[in-house]
Amino acid sequence: MIIPSQLHALVVEDNDFARALAVESLQQLGIKSVFDVADAVAGIEITKREKIDFILLDWYMSEINGAGFVRLVREGFAGCAPNIPIIICTAYATRENTARIRELGLKEILIKPIDTKRLGTAVSIAISSILSLVRADEVMEDTPDQQEQFLL
Repeated sequence: MIIPSQLHALVVEDNDFARALAVESLQQLGIKSVFDVADAVAGIEITKREKIDFILLDWYMSEINGAGFVRLVREGFAGCAPNIPIIICTAYATRENTARIRELGLKEILIKPIDTKRLGTAVSIAISSILSLVRADEVMEDTPDQQEQFLL
């Protein structure tokens, strides 16, 4: 079961207004622990020192854009789980951008301005995908015979 008040979120968004709106929306969903930063470098610093359950990420940012940030996370340079759920937020959901986002393995895309209800749905889907991976690992740990079968 997902308990929103126990989740830790990171918002990486260079627009002050959009960042404040995202933080407020997450808090309306019951998420108490929300870190917010204006750029990818600061986002990486947060992921290295704080427990983060999911990331809400702007696609277009200066210096390191959303794609660059995702690559750093997925390649293990962010200090968090490489498979951490990442939800992309963009005002430019073109076919090209959507295809690029999908190529990076991301499934959740929110079009700005974000709506609290759609954000809640995206968070639920993103977090539940990680929970299913954790449950699969637990099953494998609990049943060593099955684990051996998977290795053969």
